[in-house]
Amino acid sequence: MKTVDRDIDEATMMQFEKGYLWEAALSAGFKEKAADRPDEVELDGIAMSPDGLARDEDEFPTGAIEEYKCTLCSAANPPTDNWKWMMQVKGYCWALGMTKCIFRIFHIKGDYTDGTPVYAVWELTFTQAELVENWQAVLNHVEVMKER
Repeated sequence: MKTVDRDIDEATMMQFEKGYLWEAALSAGFKEKAADRPDEVELDGIAMSPDGLARDEDEFPTGAIEEYKCTLCSAANPPTDNWKWMMQVKGYCWALGMTKCIFRIFHIKGDYTDGTPVYAVWELTFTQAELVENWQAVLNHVEVMKER
């Protein structure tokens, strides 16, 4: 398979599909229990699609986005070590006026000690300053990309 910029090998394509299936399974499962899949949101011309919006037992949004990841990254590393994920979820939070993100991560090879898969849930809270700084970095990147 080929994208606009590069060829994608079969292993990479398979990882994309695993991620899609993980997202679809959690979206369907949590729809009944804990989170709703929001429509695409746009801010400053940037389209975003958070995986979920958490809700409490009374069906009201809790003010947290949900992000589902199926990854080969080690479970020994927190999601805060992945700058792409942090840029993504901080952008979602900014666009939706929230400060919390719940990551539901399936680490396919666990922490790589024995290859046992690990499921981990992380709840992160961001300051307004972090969200503003992140969004400015996103907008700066848009300008750089326009110049190319």
